[in-house]
Amino acid sequence: LGLAGALDRVAVRPRTGDLRRWQDWSLITSQPLGDRAMQDCGYPYYHLHRADLHRVLVDPVAEECPIRLGHRVAGVDADGGGGDGGGARLRFEGGGEARADVVVGPDGIRSTVRAALFGPEAPRFSGMSVWRGLVPAEDVADLGLPLVSTAVLGPGQHFVYYYVSAGRFVNWVGVAPSDTWALESWTTPGELADALADFAGWAPIVLRLISAAAGPDRASTLYRWALYDRDPMAVWGAGPVTLLGDAAHPMLPFMAQGAAQAIEDAAVLAACLQLVPGPVRALRRYEDLRRERTAQVQLAARFNEVTFHLPDGPEQQERDRRLAAASGEKASHRNAWVFEYDTDLATAHL
Repeated sequence: LGLAGALDRVAVRPRTGDLRRWQDWSLITSQPLGDRAMQDCGYPYYHLHRADLHRVLVDPVAEECPIRLGHRVAGVDADGGGGDGGGARLRFEGGGEARADVVVGPDGIRSTVRAALFGPEAPRFSGMSVWRGLVPAEDVADLGLPLVSTAVLGPGQHFVYYYVSAGRFVNWVGVAPSDTWALESWTTPGELADALADFAGWAPIVLRLISAAAGPDRASTLYRWALYDRDPMAVWGAGPVTLLGDAAHPMLPFMAQGAAQAIEDAAVLAACLQLVPGPVRALRRYEDLRRERTAQVQLAARFNEVTFHLPDGPEQQERDRRLAAASGEKASHRNAWVFEYDTDLATAHL
């Protein structure tokens, strides 16, 4: 994409990915990421703030073509009213419409485009909610947090933290069971007391990071939302309309692959539109190339949901023994199938 320089300016390259125990902070396993990612994949392993990633992706596009905002889609007619090859028609809330040769719906887990194609269907609630905080690195400098990605595993829940925005902030995410919290918005404020209660008894570093997101001398960056996903889809599109990202394959965050899979989708879709004759054929080829891959990641995330959250006891101890045996260089192979996927190779035969 030609964005390596822009990414390097805002991203962080963690040296390792570490797994730790929730109470005593003991190290379970460590997976090399920095130099090993370059060696195995030819590209860095990045941590990014989502807003930074948006800017890196949007800025070069905005220089080439207009981006129209303020248009909420109310419905999609797959044939545009013109029969086969007639493109598609978008209808907007408040009136107005637009026609296009191709419509791509990257509009999230509650996609309007998906509902227009296949009818409304509620996503699956996981029974968990997510806490998220963004902490200025200088506020927790005394902790001496190394430049690594750290996941802390506990019974029924876990906690992750890592640096973002060129190291200026520490982003943390805590996942905990929730029978009542069903709000999905990423901008719903959370209560500090509730977050601390969810992680009571955890290692002091975890509690310190949680507290730092809601300091008394500045605006809180503590948010909470419910976790949903959907089962893998057998069909993604119809006619000149298709889906991309969470609209097609919403997944739990336990593979850290939601945004990455959407970017892979986009790269494969672009190649298909460029190389496959006819827009409708191009969309079906794109879907065929991506369906199995994204379903595999969706199901792997569900598997990790169980594995990460084992209750303390024999199964958890066996999990930790297996992970410890795969520490160091061996650990890199655990997720090789995720990181070594190459969209150029996937589309080379088009």
